[in-house]
Amino acid sequence: MKKYENFFIVDPDLADDKVSGLEEKLQKVVAGEGGAVLSYVPWGKKKLAYPVKKHARGQYVLMQFACPATGVAELERNLRLDERVLKFITVKLEDRFDPEREAENEAATPSRFEEEEGSSGEAAQEGAAREDAGSSGQDFEKEEED
Repeated sequence: MKKYENFFIVDPDLADDKVSGLEEKLQKVVAGEGGAVLSYVPWGKKKLAYPVKKHARGQYVLMQFACPATGVAELERNLRLDERVLKFITVKLEDRFDPEREAENEAATPSRFEEEEGSSGEAAQEGAAREDAGSSGQDFEKEEED
């Protein structure tokens, strides 16, 4: 199984229940092909860089999932046919992905925030020391070439 990321833009004028219906539909497509949706994160309505299908704004959604290659083809086919979706892109993140091993790794490793809390005081002191050493007040002159 491979891990993928799909980023798509949905029609901004849709009601929330229709957007949640799209979420359920996509989860069923991935599950039907033997995969699993790992995360589904709506980013909200944002302005598009250029008009897409006569829309200046869109609802951005990021979805990570794991499935075989046939699942990606089926998901993209459904996104192409669905009129609610303005644009989409799918990117392969990992060639070999094991959801069970991923869950074990996440449980075993501390979060990044916890690591930063413990070393924030030390990092601030090191940064101040570097700034003091770097600002010695010496001006460097260019050497003229003959």
